[in-house]
Amino acid sequence: MSLPLRTAPPAKATAAMEWDLVQDTVSWTAEAYPILARDPGLGPLTLDQLPGQLVPQDRPALSRMMTEALVHGRPLDGVVRIHQPGGTGAAVHCSGRPVLGPDGQVVSLRMLIRAC
Repeated sequence: MSLPLRTAPPAKATAAMEWDLVQDTVSWTAEAYPILARDPGLGPLTLDQLPGQLVPQDRPALSRMMTEALVHGRPLDGVVRIHQPGGTGAAVHCSGRPVLGPDGQVVSLRMLIRAC
């Protein structure tokens, strides 16, 4: 007896992002733009611009996650909704960690995001 082959569901898009606080640079993988509903021609968002991509109700949650990472040097993990054209919110899982310099201060933030 043979069992039918099942195909795995398609993998959710995942992207890597880094904000270098010392060099004041931002780098994203190409996958970040569609996840965040951003035109690649506009380039990556700064940390200050990032909350503007979220539905207003989720901005405080992102602010708490960023404060934990950037001020307290703790990893971040959570789900927020990205504002999509048409007014809908697409869920995105964010996980990341701050990178500490020799003096213990945060020098960059590395984050992975994944469409939920």
